[in-house]
Amino acid sequence: MKEAQHKTRFRFEQMAGSPGAVHKLYVYDEVRAEGKFNWSTWDYEESETSAKYFRDQLDAIPDGDTIELHVNSAGGEVGEGVTIYNLLRQKSNAGSRLVGYVDGMAYSVAMDIIMACDEIHMGLGTSMFLHNPWAYAAGNAEQLRSMADQLDALADASRKLYLSRSKNLTEEELGQMMQKETMLAPDACLDYGFCDFVGEAGADGSSPREEESQDGDSAEGTAGEKTADGEGTGDGRKELKGDDAAAGQIRELRQQLYNQKQLMEMLRGLKKPSMCDTMQAAFRQLAK
Repeated sequence: MKEAQHKTRFRFEQMAGSPGAVHKLYVYDEVRAEGKFNWSTWDYEESETSAKYFRDQLDAIPDGDTIELHVNSAGGEVGEGVTIYNLLRQKSNAGSRLVGYVDGMAYSVAMDIIMACDEIHMGLGTSMFLHNPWAYAAGNAEQLRSMADQLDALADASRKLYLSRSKNLTEEELGQMMQKETMLAPDACLDYGFCDFVGEAGADGSSPREEESQDGDSAEGTAGEKTADGEGTGDGRKELKGDDAAAGQIRELRQQLYNQKQLMEMLRGLKKPSMCDTMQAAFRQLAK
């Protein structure tokens, strides 16, 4: 039987040379504790986006070295992502410099993760997406009420995490953005403090768009006035929630995450010993 090829969704790359090595991390998949189901072995592969995997890899990086984090992910499990955020912050507190790059998407808990970086760059055409956490639940009324309380606590924790880096935003405004499920373009992220540079940074490390905003000479660099509910107006640089294409993308993302979760639950059921015995017996019967 041909061995299944394992696609790299997360990798570390060390750049040798000058003192203080640079280590590149790539998160290009759903953040989760378990990897994908391997039909050849009937077992789950190791997740390369789990908190445990991050812990092991970060422990191998000397304190003081620079870490580049590249993100293109639609998010995943909140517990894993928040743990990764804190592991990265611990590495920063130990002397390492964390430089984040949004290469495509930094959605949901993937946005939480990149917030751990000391400096964040967003490429042109990239985006971030923030919302209140959601989950699948089953049980009696008491259990469902308990789940709702847990989700409220997670939402409150996420707001605090974003506020630790944001600017020009109150906690109430941020809460409204999460409630409405908001997709943010790079310029809006720059205004809100969720990133530091858009596009290519200048030779002196400054952002061309940041300079335009300070000089006040560019209409594109001037933030539109905010309405009472925190929505941007005038220049289209704020929230894209009203845009039909953005709304459609959010719905598609939610459906993809739902389908992935359903498949994972199905595979967990198939892995049960009773189900394995039943299927093996059925295969033997068909082979006769």
